[in-house]
Amino acid sequence: MAKARIVIGANYGDEGKGTVVAHYTKESENTLNVLTNGGSQRGHSILTKDGNITFQHFGSGTYHGADNYYSCYFIINPMQFVKEYETLIIKPKHIYRDSRCRWTTPYDSMANLITKKSYNTCGMGIWNTIKRVNGGVLNVSFDKFMSMDETKKLLYLDLIKKYYEKEITIPSEWVDIWDSKNLQLHFINDCEFMKNKTIVSSIDKMYYDNYIFENGQGLLLCDTGKDTPDTTPSNTGIKYSLELLKDLKHVEEVTAHYVTRPYLTRHGDGEMEDQRRRHYISSGVQEDRTNHFNECQGEFRYGNLDIHSLKTRILQDARGVKIELEVTHCDEMDRLNEFKRGFETVNTYDSPLV
Repeated sequence: MAKARIVIGANYGDEGKGTVVAHYTKESENTLNVLTNGGSQRGHSILTKDGNITFQHFGSGTYHGADNYYSCYFIINPMQFVKEYETLIIKPKHIYRDSRCRWTTPYDSMANLITKKSYNTCGMGIWNTIKRVNGGVLNVSFDKFMSMDETKKLLYLDLIKKYYEKEITIPSEWVDIWDSKNLQLHFINDCEFMKNKTIVSSIDKMYYDNYIFENGQGLLLCDTGKDTPDTTPSNTGIKYSLELLKDLKHVEEVTAHYVTRPYLTRHGDGEMEDQRRRHYISSGVQEDRTNHFNECQGEFRYGNLDIHSLKTRILQDARGVKIELEVTHCDEMDRLNEFKRGFETVNTYDSPLV
């Protein structure tokens, strides 16, 4: 009997989804780690005997031997793929991708960095890619691009470059890299590397005993259809995973694992429920070890978590699927009895070591 676990952030992201995914992968065999939504703007960290590892373009179950699959809702980024693949301690035996994956170019990322208006972007060009592709502008598939000869690839990249030049003014400090032909050639090499390391397949061809769907972001950032600092251009809940599971007829058990800390956290700008200094939440709340200030995302913020509101949004998202609550950072703040009053199954993590 095949099983599926769907790991979902219950709040603003940074809840500890990587720890939960790695934990269940370690307990399982013959596992496919599905990167369900978003793209390489995610940063899911796990603490291992080899040190802290942050996964962006790979699943957090990779360290424990899971194969990877990029769903049709995931945005691939060849530049980040190569960068991260070369640093992996454990490399997946198989890496699959859906042929419909949207893909990010250097110009999508650079335009993102040039025009960022708030501390709520990772600078990975996610919104830019989505707008360009969904708007029907230069939306050739990754595999069609790879089938072109080098001359046509360069011409296509030039078209994307010119598309952004009509939209934005390129600052003088960006001109050299923006106009660099070597950048385009390097990107084409990255694309070739990714093409050679991945297998194109639809999920109905994936026969595993265990599936772990790893969502990016969190429920409080779910897509509203508007480009605002309060949202992400993705459905961050269970929706995409359930769509994918329709094609996995042999999966007989599905569990939704909603992840939270005992308190709220959020990167950058945007509204936040009951924001507080961490010591006013609890004296045990520690400065986060993996989420610090960075130029794109700004400060890492903390807030009080209302468990009634947490339960409401989880029940609204779960659509009748069996729920388990995963509470990380429990060594910093003990609210176990409160969580147990609200949820039937509560799994806790004191140490992030997996």
